[in-house]
Amino acid sequence: MSKRFLMRLGKTPFEIFDGFDTHDRNTIGRNNGNLIFGMAAHKLFSTNDTTVEANRYKINGSMAAKVNAEYDGFILPLANAFRPGFEAELARTTDFIEKLKIPFLMLSGGAQLPLDGDPSDLKKIEPTVKRFARAVLEKSSALTVRGELTAEYLQSLGFKDVLVVGCPSMTMNGRGHHVDRSETLAKGSAIAYNIQTNNPFGSDLVTDAESNFDATYMPQDLATLEFMLWGTDPYVGHDPRMPLDRSHRQFTEGKAQFHLDAPVWLRQMADMDFSFGPRIHGNIAAILAGTPGIVLAHDGRTLELTRYHGIPAIDLTTEEAPSTVSELYEKADFSEFNRGHAERFDRLTDFVHENGFETIYDSGQEKALAEYEQALEQLEFFDPQTSLWHDWPPEFARMTAVLQKRYAALKKSQKILNSTVKTTGAFKYQNADARIRELEKRLARAEAKIKAPRISVRTVSAKVSRTLNRLSRNSADDNRPSGDQ
Repeated sequence: MSKRFLMRLGKTPFEIFDGFDTHDRNTIGRNNGNLIFGMAAHKLFSTNDTTVEANRYKINGSMAAKVNAEYDGFILPLANAFRPGFEAELARTTDFIEKLKIPFLMLSGGAQLPLDGDPSDLKKIEPTVKRFARAVLEKSSALTVRGELTAEYLQSLGFKDVLVVGCPSMTMNGRGHHVDRSETLAKGSAIAYNIQTNNPFGSDLVTDAESNFDATYMPQDLATLEFMLWGTDPYVGHDPRMPLDRSHRQFTEGKAQFHLDAPVWLRQMADMDFSFGPRIHGNIAAILAGTPGIVLAHDGRTLELTRYHGIPAIDLTTEEAPSTVSELYEKADFSEFNRGHAERFDRLTDFVHENGFETIYDSGQEKALAEYEQALEQLEFFDPQTSLWHDWPPEFARMTAVLQKRYAALKKSQKILNSTVKTTGAFKYQNADARIRELEKRLARAEAKIKAPRISVRTVSAKVSRTLNRLSRNSADDNRPSGDQ
C-alpha cells in the first residue's frame, strides 16, 4: 500500500526552478543551505511505495485537518529554529502539531546561540519554545537537536527527553561515508569558499584564495541571489576584498556560483579540492561530496554541529583563523569524522525506527535507494546561477537594479495591502490590488525581454523606462488615501 508523507521543505529535490523563480518563490527559505539538509531528509524517508511531498514552508493550525485526511505522516526537519526571528513560525508550527492525528517526527532543530552558549537573548521566546517542545513530546519519543548547546538550552527549560542527532544532511550517503584528505594543497588548486554576508570576516583568507588558487565564491543568501540576477546593491560599508559588490572579480568574471539544486551543488563540490568559510552547509556540501572542508565557527549553531559530527572547524573564541589557505588546509583533520560517522548515523536512524518510521537505508529498501538516485541522475537541472550583468553596459545594469528595487517595493506594498483587506474587510482596496497585479505582469514581460539574448540595449532601455514611468504614476495613485479614510 502506497504512503504519502508531507515534509517541511521549500521544494523537493525533483522540482526544478531557475534563478528568477527560486528568488521570487523563495524555494530556499532565504538560504540555499536548506537545500542540502532538505534533500537528505527527503531521501531518508523516500522508502518503497512512499512519496514525500513539500509543504512549501506553509504551516498553520488550519492546515491540520486536510493533512490528517490526505497524508500518512508529517516530517519536520528544522535548522536554527529557536531564535527570536523564527518565533512566529514556531508558534504556527506548534498550532499545527497540536492538531495532528497522523504519525509525526521532528528531525533535529537548533538554538541560535553565541559561541559560549549563553541563552539570555532567547529569554523572550521561552513561552513559545516551551509550548512547541511540549507539543513535539506528546507525539514523539524525544526532542531531537543539532548539538549539545541546544540540548543544554532545552534541558534548562525543564525538558529531559532531548536527543542530540546532529544535522540530517549527514545521512545523505548512508553510514559508510568518509572523507580522505591529501597531505598538501597545491598552489592553483580548485577551492570553494563562502562568507557570512551580514558579518563578513576572513578577508585575509579570501585574498589568499583569490591570489593563489582557482577560487570560486559560493554564496548562499537570498539577497546575493537577487544581486546576481539584477545587479542590486544589498551590502554597503564592507571590506572591498570581499565579494560583496559588482566590482569584485568573482562577479565581473562570472565565477561566483549560487546553487539552485542540491544534486548539482554536490557534483560541483566533488570537483573541488577544498572548501572553507563560516557557512555550515556550504562546507557540509563539500564533505558530502568527499571533499575536505573546514568551518570558521562564528556562533553556537555552527560550533555545536561541528563538534557533534567531528567536522574540522576553527573555534573563533579560542583561536585565530590562519591567514593563508594552505595553513587552514593543514587543520582539516577528518579522523574523528570518519571514526564516528557510522555510530552517529545509527543514532539518528534508531530514533526514526523507534517512532514507527522506516528509512531508505534499511534492509529491504535497496530498490528504493537505487531508483531514487537514478531518478535524480536523469533530471536536467539548471546550471548554478552566475551574475547576469557582468558583461552588460553599466547604464543597463543600473536600470535593471532600479527596476528590481521598484518591483520589490511594489511587492511589499501589495503584501501590506492584502493584509489590510484580510483583517479589516476593506474591499475598497480590491481595485488597487488588481492594478498592482497588472503592473507585475508588465514587469514580468520586461524581465523576459531582459533575459532574451539578442535584444538591443537601446530597445530594452526604452521599454524599461516606460515601465518605470508607469510604475511611478500608478504607485502614486495607489498610495493616495481614498475619500472615506
